[in-house]
Parts: sequence; C-alpha cells; structure tokens
Amino acid sequence: MKIDVKAIKELSENIEKYGLEEITLESEGTKVSLKREIEKATVTQVVAEPRVVAAAPRKAKKAKTEVETKNYDSIKSPMVGTFYGAPSPDADKFVKEGQIVEVGDILCIVEAMKLMNEVKAEKRCRIVKAVLTDGAPVTKGADLFLIEEV
Repeated sequence: MKIDVKAIKELSENIEKYGLEEITLESEGTKVSLKREIEKATVTQVVAEPRVVAAAPRKAKKAKTEVETKNYDSIKSPMVGTFYGAPSPDADKFVKEGQIVEVGDILCIVEAMKLMNEVKAEKRCRIVKAVLTDGAPVTKGADLFLIEEV
C-alpha cells in the first residue's frame, strides 16, 4: 500500500470517527502518525450514538441531591466509549453506592470499539454515587463515580 494524500485523509477521518487520540500507518518504509488534541475528542463524541444520548438527560433532570452538592473526588473515564456498570445485562453491578472498594477492584466497563475495558479502583475508597447509567456514552476524563477516601 502506498501512503498518499487519500490514505492520510482516511487516517484523519478514522481518528474522528472512532474517537482515537493517535493513529499510525507504516508502509514501504514510510511512516505517518496523526495525533489530535483531547479537546477535539470531547467535542466529537457528543453526537456519537443518538439513541443512547436520549437516555442520559433524564437522569440529569432530577433535582440536585445532597450527594451532588458536596465536593467529592471522582473516578474518571480513561477513554471515550460506552459505560457499563455490570459484566452483562443480567448480572449484578460491579459496585453499589456506599460500598467500600479496594485497590484493583473492578468498578465498571468502558466499551470502546467493541473492546471491553475494565476500570479498576486505584485507591481504597467508598463509592458515593455512580454518575452514569448503563449504555450511556462517556468521554475521556468524564466522571464515572463520585468517591470519598476511607
């Protein structure tokens, strides 16, 4: 495969289409690597899956609770994808609100490009609130859980 302007344009479109931060193509001794800024990733994913986006605002419209008004730490998404709080639709959630988790415990899954990526606890903490519902789109750096150290 020869790397030409068309191939580079295709790489650029794939970065946008799949929410990637970086993509590399190497052929016949030529290597092209494209990288984009994180701000673009956030903007691109706002319209990722309209059928799922409609479900997210319903949760957001609820009245603010005491949990939302306190200043808690959070566990953030490591990537753009879709949030799942359980290993399958029939299974129990990985964690429940109020549960104390240990380092390495699986908290949720973020699906990206058909790959299931486990999000694990990096420190011992109490889960105060799950911010998202199953199937909700999530951007890199978005809050997944509100937590407090124990």
